[in-house]
Amino acid sequence: MARKSRITLKKILSEYGDEVKQAAVESINAAADELESAIKGNMDKAGIKEDTGALRGSIKVRRATVKSLDATIKSEVYAPLPKKPGARNPDINYPAEGVPYGRLIEFSPRINKPFFYTAWYEKRQKIYADIADSIHKAGNK
Repeated sequence: MARKSRITLKKILSEYGDEVKQAAVESINAAADELESAIKGNMDKAGIKEDTGALRGSIKVRRATVKSLDATIKSEVYAPLPKKPGARNPDINYPAEGVPYGRLIEFSPRINKPFFYTAWYEKRQKIYADIADSIHKAGNK
């Protein structure tokens, strides 16, 4: 039986010079910026405004660098814990930081206003194609 070999972005870029790595970093960061904009656009469509607390401002992008190609978009914001945690529903285990209300807004059956993951699902194929295209162009110079 033939073994599958896994090709990763890091493996591909290790074969090329810094110019190709820089092109990949720029493409990844541009994709992160585009995704952040789409997330905030989805929040607007869902009616999530600044009065929802710090949710909109909590969206942070950790940009990729030549040393670390990982870009991270994070939105984590917490509401204070209830005064009597578990009084209404003893099965709920609240995190020590408080209630992660961004997740509640996006995923709860009652509220269900997706903004984060829908942006990724809509953009993911384009992002993959754009990164591959920028690497290809830089590698062929």
